Amino acid sequence: MKCGKWLRSNLVMGLVVGLIVSLFSVAALAQPISLSGNWNPEVKARLEKLITDNAGQGKICVFDFDNTTICRDIGEATMAAMNEAGVLTLEKHNKCIDPASFMLDGKKITVDTAKNLPAYYEDFLSATKHHKLESTPYENGYGWVVQIMAPMSPADWLPYTEKAFADGVSESDSKSADLKETKINGYRMPFFYPEMVDLYGVLLKNGYKVYISSASNVHTVRWMVKNKLNPRIQALHGKNLAIPAQNVIGISCLMIDDRSGLLCKDPYLVKENEKYAQLDVAELAHFHLTPQICHPMNGYFGKVANIMKYITVERPFLIAGDSSNDLPMLDRAENRIWITRLEKMGYQKTLVKVMKDALPGQWFVQPVLYKKAPGFVSSQADLDKRLAAKPGNLAKAGAVVKYLQANGTLDSF
Repeated sequence: MKCGKWLRSNLVMGLVVGLIVSLFSVAALAQPISLSGNWNPEVKARLEKLITDNAGQGKICVFDFDNTTICRDIGEATMAAMNEAGVLTLEKHNKCIDPASFMLDGKKITVDTAKNLPAYYEDFLSATKHHKLESTPYENGYGWVVQIMAPMSPADWLPYTEKAFADGVSESDSKSADLKETKINGYRMPFFYPEMVDLYGVLLKNGYKVYISSASNVHTVRWMVKNKLNPRIQALHGKNLAIPAQNVIGISCLMIDDRSGLLCKDPYLVKENEKYAQLDVAELAHFHLTPQICHPMNGYFGKVANIMKYITVERPFLIAGDSSNDLPMLDRAENRIWITRLEKMGYQKTLVKVMKDALPGQWFVQPVLYKKAPGFVSSQADLDKRLAAKPGNLAKAGAVVKYLQANGTLDSF
């Protein structure tokens, strides 16, 4: 009898101690949070409260990469670097998926008559815009620019990702609108938004699970995360913080392992093969792209499908994006960060339409510039100052601001 009482007493005591430890752990995580950088003050305050109130619960956050995590597009810049080097050209690419021809704005477009590969890619992106109901116009182009690299291995193009990024040298463009934009073969070179690097670290430090969902080729984005984003997060918030390789989802093709002849899928390889996940060059060299896209392709509604397939079937707690390509997954989130490119009126008009019929949830609308004087924009006064030397650019950005304000989307700016 005494033994039974002793066991019950110790069991109760253990549960109480466990509960207290758990409560103290959550309390430690839920300390007031302060985000750094040039956030809009109202967006910053609301986001800090959201993160603080939900810390320590393992909630899921999903971020787009191009023009959300980074300013500009690393997938396109990698393609431009490969083209410049003569590695990926009109003559040197997998042509089996090229349309024989298509009409665009009254012109017949073919690979044989295109100026160069980037020019053909830009035309292909717009090939189906003639449909009035078209809501995913860039989808085929996003897939094509990955498929044409077959039968290369990821080891063949990652050096060009490194060249296209150049350790974020283009961040210097943000110093003045008078500066010439840093480009590679006609494409703007990307850099990390410092505010987003800090946000990633804050989320990881406070017990959130962070994923990246990109419409660029997955190996390029994974290389950027492993070699450039994670070290930046760790420098700010601690060496134990990092986004795992398997948490990076992007566009990929079926690959052939030249040792076994097996067809392989990236989302499974990254979990099964540690050397592959860590982008070991010798290991990557054994995997060669086929022109067959790995479905669901990670663009538009494919992003939603991949979140449900590889992350969660529930509504993610927070999703961030910047373009129509991201709006389907943003709609599913409980909370959304919208990186508002003030040079993109069309995207903002689509945003307003989507917001009217979106599932319940908060929207955090954060203005940015990505061309002249790129970076986060905190206020109208900040915008006026940044683009004072470029009245035409300021007028266009100002029109976007006025449109959003008129539609109740950007009240505090």
